Amino acid sequence: MRKVGRVALALLTLVLSAGCWDSSEVNDLALELAWGIDTAKNEDLMISAQVIAPFRMGSAEGGSSGGGGGGQDKPYFVMSGIGKDTLDAVQQMQTKLSRQVYRAHRRVIVIGEAQARKGLKKVLDTYSRDPNLKLRSDVFIVKGGTAKEFLNVAYPLEDIPGIGALKEYSQIGTLKEMGLINLLISSISDGNCPALPAIAIGSDTTGPEDTDQDGSSGGEGFRIAGTAIFDNELKLLGYIKGSEGKLLRWIKGELSKLIVTAPIEEEEGEVSLDLNKLRSKVLPRFEGDQIKIQVILKGQGMIRENNTNLDLMQPHNLTIAEEALEKQVETSVSQTITKVQEEFGADVFEFGEVIHRKYPSRWKSLREDWDAEFRKAEVSVKADLTIRRIGVTGPSLHLKERNIQK
Repeated sequence: MRKVGRVALALLTLVLSAGCWDSSEVNDLALELAWGIDTAKNEDLMISAQVIAPFRMGSAEGGSSGGGGGGQDKPYFVMSGIGKDTLDAVQQMQTKLSRQVYRAHRRVIVIGEAQARKGLKKVLDTYSRDPNLKLRSDVFIVKGGTAKEFLNVAYPLEDIPGIGALKEYSQIGTLKEMGLINLLISSISDGNCPALPAIAIGSDTTGPEDTDQDGSSGGEGFRIAGTAIFDNELKLLGYIKGSEGKLLRWIKGELSKLIVTAPIEEEEGEVSLDLNKLRSKVLPRFEGDQIKIQVILKGQGMIRENNTNLDLMQPHNLTIAEEALEKQVETSVSQTITKVQEEFGADVFEFGEVIHRKYPSRWKSLREDWDAEFRKAEVSVKADLTIRRIGVTGPSLHLKERNIQK
């Protein structure tokens, strides 16, 4: 815990000290908003930057580029360099530019899958050492592709494609611009393993939208394609689905909204609840040597769809809907936790950190082999959901009076 505290203090110092400390003129700077990291030959690194083309920004804003930087006068370009480490690659990139690369405005970091599987330890040092780097950035893993390929993909809705990734990520209800900070903190934790959003090139899918298969599909743009799971050596193990990634973030307290759809068997239909004010609590305990963890998830929201015969104006029917939604959440979260335990054995839920805080003496004997202990832990899930509003109608309007369940 002391080590984590020291790292957090160092990160805070970097955040407060970041800025234009070298007094460079804006006209002498090449401003980059997205940053890519790939593996190269001979154990080298390839660094790519999505750099603003200032003299093209006006035409892009005026619409002459066709939107999203898709035309010939797109307001950005991508430059790359290869080196033994990050700084060496940046220096090689710099020889191709008339302006000094300026990274303090960077908002997105993308990492190719090959580099992620190889490991991230080699690429992290510069991000915690350089006071001119922005720590409030999001980090994405390019599923089935490279960072350079991703940075060269046009995005229909944004002039700068890297910003499109950030906005897509925020649409699923996650905390923005915290990925790098969380990654750095996880990298020095004894038990916690990083989980980073995965993004795939191509806005079309070849199968179900929510898939955990590797690879990307063709088409313009890109999409959030699940969550990448890492071990405590910062090496990519694999992916979980996008829906499972949302539940993971709910457990960690990093989710602000979620839509839950649950079947109501007796009524042969479903209800959908638009949840907000999401909260979570993790309660560990020991029964002898057995670790038992209870996850409590809370939320409240509004019914957005009711395809059952239930009149939700009736309190007892509202209780039926709440219980069905709670059961659905408990089942889905339990399945996600079990999947991570069995397939990866990586504690991306931060259960180890909770045990460390509550049982520091027990943690000393667990931390060296926490991956194995995490696999054996018994985890139960309890959901407590509250329906605050049901919309302007109780039953569906298309139902005849005789078919409504009062």
